[in-house]
Amino acid sequence: MTGASYPVVEVLRTRHTGYLLFTSLLGRLPGAMAALALVQLVRSTSGDFGFAGLITAVYVVAGAVGQPLLGRLIDRLGQIAVLAVSGILSFLAFTGMALTLEPLPGPAVALAAAAGVFTPPLEPALRALWPRLVAPGPQLKAAFSLDAGAQEIIFILGPLLTVAGIAVFGPIGNLLFAGGLGLIGALAFVLNPAPRAASVERRSVATRSGVRSPILVPAIARVAVFTFGIGVPVGALTIVATASEAARSADGLAGWILAVNALGALIGATVVGIRPLGSTPARLLTACGLLLALGYLPLAATASPTWAYVIAAGVSGLMLPPTLGQVFERISQLSPAAALTEANGWVVSAMTLGVGAGTLAAGAVVGSAGTAAVTWVVLGASALTALLALIALRDHERRTASSLAANR
Repeated sequence: MTGASYPVVEVLRTRHTGYLLFTSLLGRLPGAMAALALVQLVRSTSGDFGFAGLITAVYVVAGAVGQPLLGRLIDRLGQIAVLAVSGILSFLAFTGMALTLEPLPGPAVALAAAAGVFTPPLEPALRALWPRLVAPGPQLKAAFSLDAGAQEIIFILGPLLTVAGIAVFGPIGNLLFAGGLGLIGALAFVLNPAPRAASVERRSVATRSGVRSPILVPAIARVAVFTFGIGVPVGALTIVATASEAARSADGLAGWILAVNALGALIGATVVGIRPLGSTPARLLTACGLLLALGYLPLAATASPTWAYVIAAGVSGLMLPPTLGQVFERISQLSPAAALTEANGWVVSAMTLGVGAGTLAAGAVVGSAGTAAVTWVVLGASALTALLALIALRDHERRTASSLAANR
């Protein structure tokens, strides 16, 4: 079998796809850089880690709020104006935050909120374009899996670029560097003909339909809840890795655990890119969610040898891109065409909130009970993911979702 027969290869050979994927990833880099960049900047000024946690949390939560709101604007006004303006506003907020953080911490927090709210919704924008760019079936499945796997590259490169940015530009300049990458990515993305063509068509569709917010559609809301459940063990893993490093007195182990987890996710994305899953997302979502929850369980065996624990971290990452790929494809099936970007924005926000909740809860448990609580953190996170996978897509809701999709 030749390489050209692989769906993922066909996706990358399709006009515009490689460019849009690259520029979208470039524009999303601030999301992977900001947390470490803000902590390092606060550390170089006041040194108040409590304030560092506050301003980082404000940025993350504001971003979760902004994605569906900006997605709704895209569905009404088109991608070009919204992505360009939000990219500029977010960069200006990053700039103001960097310059005011030490002398004016209050305004800096407000600017962190602005930087998050105006984060260009490149992730939902690209996912709204995939059904226009590639053929339905295996190619579309491969495109969504490729997108999910490429997201892992951001979280590998983000911390590395932050370290390099601090070394070259200093803590303040690094925050400007992060914001600048986001602006460049957003502007480069909208220069492509595909977003412009989609913008013209989207405005026409939105004007005719006047649809309500997609999160009010029960089937879409259930997918968003399911996606929140996916994010919980992903967020908890940061605490699990750090606690495992401390318990084993193995400096650098947390980094290896997180890196190998990301490598596992890339492997999972590659496999389903080459061989897309054959069934429909409505049937696969729950199964993928349960397998993802199951994949994290070996991390509960804290007494296992270090090498085995690192391998378990890789196994836990395998199902993330396939599961997210099913989420993206299912949203594209359920959402009205005039609200597709907003629908994807809600899914992005749900994942972000799930990651944040997992990190917060795991940190609270380990902080109060010590590193021995890692086992219970993993079991609890996996159980919640499995529970939401079972609840989110009950049979009668599947029938309702199919009816909604057929009648839109």
